[in-house]
Amino acid sequence: MSFYAIEVLVYGTVYIKASTLQKAQRILNRLSSNTIDARHRAWFSDVPFEHVPRVSFASSLTLNATFPGSQLVEVTERDVELAQRSFVLGSRDVLVPFAERAEEFNKVPVFTTDVDLTATAFIKAESRQEARIIIWKFQEQFHVELQMGYWLWFSKLGFDDDENGGLPVVLSSAIKVIGASEGCGLEQRWPD
Repeated sequence: MSFYAIEVLVYGTVYIKASTLQKAQRILNRLSSNTIDARHRAWFSDVPFEHVPRVSFASSLTLNATFPGSQLVEVTERDVELAQRSFVLGSRDVLVPFAERAEEFNKVPVFTTDVDLTATAFIKAESRQEARIIIWKFQEQFHVELQMGYWLWFSKLGFDDDENGGLPVVLSSAIKVIGASEGCGLEQRWPD
């Protein structure tokens, strides 16, 4: 088996807690063009809206296509491992989640919008042709469900057949936020 890497477009939904739409927009603007460390589980919420952190993402992502101009390259197993932990070890420009603990924060409205992201996808395949077949499935919108086996999506261990039959793809832990998806604006989601 060989390992391959390619930059992919990822779509997700972001939740922002803010007292006003304008404050939520400022938070989204600060988040845009930054990289998050996806190994911090708090980035991906599956809790009731009153308990989500100031900024979080839905626990489902969609791999939609390869990033324009990106090329499928063969990488080593070590390259995959390093991409899974390099941002944890030393990058200061990577954002980590921040959770408010004050009780009054539970009453702050939640705004939401769809966002465009990029990440490096790693594929374990017998050949470059098999890896391309997996990439082709991205065009059909490949869903990443983070509720079960969250850490496997951001670890080389996700390829292990003993772990839920093995995943066809894992992601680097560094996910770059491009910004709000085209035609999508922030809307108040909670309270209704």
